[in-house]
Amino acid sequence: MSELIVYLSSQRAGRLIRKGNGNLQFRYDPGYAGPAISQALPIQKAAHPHSTCHAVFGGLLLEGDARAALARNLGVSVGNDYALLEALGGDCAGAVTLLPPESEFPTTPRRRKIDEEQLDALLRELPLRPLAADSEEGVRLSLAGAQPKLPVIMDEDGVALPLNSVAATTHIIKPELSRFPGLVDNEGFCMELARAVELPVATVSKQATVSKLPYLLVERYDRDLTADPIRRLHQEDICQALGRPSDRKYQSEGGPSVAEMVGLLRICSPMASRDLPALWRALVLNWLIGNCDAHAKNFSLLYDTGEPLLAPLYDLVSTTIYPALTRRLAMNIDGARLIDEVAMRAWETLARELGFSSRFAPRTTNEMVDRVVGEADRLAVRPEHDNDTVKAIVEGIHTRARVSAR
Repeated sequence: MSELIVYLSSQRAGRLIRKGNGNLQFRYDPGYAGPAISQALPIQKAAHPHSTCHAVFGGLLLEGDARAALARNLGVSVGNDYALLEALGGDCAGAVTLLPPESEFPTTPRRRKIDEEQLDALLRELPLRPLAADSEEGVRLSLAGAQPKLPVIMDEDGVALPLNSVAATTHIIKPELSRFPGLVDNEGFCMELARAVELPVATVSKQATVSKLPYLLVERYDRDLTADPIRRLHQEDICQALGRPSDRKYQSEGGPSVAEMVGLLRICSPMASRDLPALWRALVLNWLIGNCDAHAKNFSLLYDTGEPLLAPLYDLVSTTIYPALTRRLAMNIDGARLIDEVAMRAWETLARELGFSSRFAPRTTNEMVDRVVGEADRLAVRPEHDNDTVKAIVEGIHTRARVSAR
């Protein structure tokens, strides 16, 4: 049996235990008063079982090819959550940190500055060395998701990598993927469009390296950048909160539905009257831009005030402009499983099933359609968005807007 110490906002919360058979358990320390690590891990004396630990702690890790590359580089099994967290749990999403028992939680941040050429090299190596992970040097980073990304510290001194667990990263760099040309333009436009229609959204900007590799620079919403040192803000994605593992993030594979997300917010959010309409508008936006990958791991709870609120949106991308990607929705809209099956009656039926008022769906959805169309047309003529990728996204928005008017 072995264990990792789990910290929340630098406070020791409990132990993640690997049993002899490889299964995981999590136990809160006696006397720990909270907050809970997850909605799925309420504070209790008894140990939480493997299935929940796999969902919550395994949900901190990369997925897909990036996870396979990490495991290969570290010399561990791709399915070994514990070994990956042991190597990479120093800087996770939110305020969770996992350290070996012999490691004291550091008090002084350590970082390594990198210049523009080094940043370019790191981003080009990401497919083979995800997160620029280097446990020997002390870079211990873990972020969920399938897309290669690099968490960094950015301030007036430039760009740096963290060298210990107290050096919280402030931004995430997402380089362009060769198999999805225009991805940076795509996400940059969709994120700005969300902000333009007054949805809560992470701050992003389009950048390029010295060799002209495009990347999206994302400011972390789970960090208080005004604090010194930078303060981690606790967060978890909806899959974690509902106790679903990352390999069940799509509804067709047993992942959360819209109804389950709404039910969760009704139970846990102290501002459900704000969060539920925001979630609905986000669902409509994802449909309009053609984002079939809006699964439950792309929605999160943020515990900035101590209570869970719907976090700013992130990973907004039009997937339908890439012919090779599925048109199957990550979460069904009423009975519609494909994006081309969604019409206004689907939104109205879904609203009734969720217990919203009879006027809510047509009013809110139509208002959102009108605003998205207007703001998309306005943004698309700006020089930074004058490209074929954005033209394709806007064309898709207009097509789906016409469907909603039938």
